[in-house]
Amino acid sequence: MGFLRRVHHQLLPCHSCSLLFDIRGFHPLQGRHHLPESGGIAARLATSLDVAAPYLTANPRVRWYTFSQIASQDAAARARLEAQDQTPGWNEFIHLAFWDATRLEAVLSIRIRAGHTTLSDGEAAFLMDLYPLLDASLQRIRALERERARSHAFETLLHEFPLPAVLVDGDLVPGWMSLEASRLCRRWSGDAEADGRLPRAIETPLRQWLESGAVLPQAPGNRTTLTLQHPQRPDLRLRLEISSAPGHSARSAQHLLILAADGPAMAAVDTTSPRVLPLLKSLSPSERKVAALVAAGLRNGDIAQQLCRSRKTIESQVSSIFRKLDVANRTQLARLLG
Repeated sequence: MGFLRRVHHQLLPCHSCSLLFDIRGFHPLQGRHHLPESGGIAARLATSLDVAAPYLTANPRVRWYTFSQIASQDAAARARLEAQDQTPGWNEFIHLAFWDATRLEAVLSIRIRAGHTTLSDGEAAFLMDLYPLLDASLQRIRALERERARSHAFETLLHEFPLPAVLVDGDLVPGWMSLEASRLCRRWSGDAEADGRLPRAIETPLRQWLESGAVLPQAPGNRTTLTLQHPQRPDLRLRLEISSAPGHSARSAQHLLILAADGPAMAAVDTTSPRVLPLLKSLSPSERKVAALVAAGLRNGDIAQQLCRSRKTIESQVSSIFRKLDVANRTQLARLLG
């Protein structure tokens, strides 16, 4: 808005101006407008893109044009302009049109005050200098939006991945955490601790271990293992597999943490195996725990006791696991996940 006011007040003989964007079929879905007055008839803004549509169709990728140019090629242009309930005080406009390949992306629409039908050399030079600046800004915004969309899609995919993984910086602040890791961290968190951070029961011993001079493997896929026990809950043990993440450097440390509940039963399934991961993805988080315990040789009653669930619930989940993984019995499941 500040830019539009400056154009209006200082640089061109404007009646009003608008930046129109998110354009679909020459119809702008969004815009930022500057009018000399507010309310009443002055607020009924004519976008003038309907007027320009046939001209733009006939002249794709044109960078800037005036209403006079449109009217010289299109006898119906004046009638289309008047049909928009044009605000009084102008009958000429200039458009700076910005394109993404062949798609019209944005338009700076400048309505010229009545009586100013031509631009001075200085005003024309200003428009010529303005276009590449705005075009470069739009290209930068476009690139950032595409990168953000790619990052969001990637993070969404990884968030649902059945691997309890966390990417942390040198201060152990998570930059990304999978859904499985979030669930596991909640079991280790105190009541006052926020989601999205490593629980103190994990962060404190990990920080002490790193500060003790532990050397992390630099090659992708190589990991160092650290086993933790919860300070207040002796039944909770955790295995951390730690490696330097892509982008790790002396100036910008990044660590990849793979979390796994520790214990002889849970160790029966390597949840990080490229062969096992797609299988686990077809199961619910609760079924994954049951499947690991079945693969470790536990019977339904033992699993129910360990997970604090009813035997009937475990039997139902085991049946669901067999169906989803297309196995007939516990031996086949253990062989599949082992």
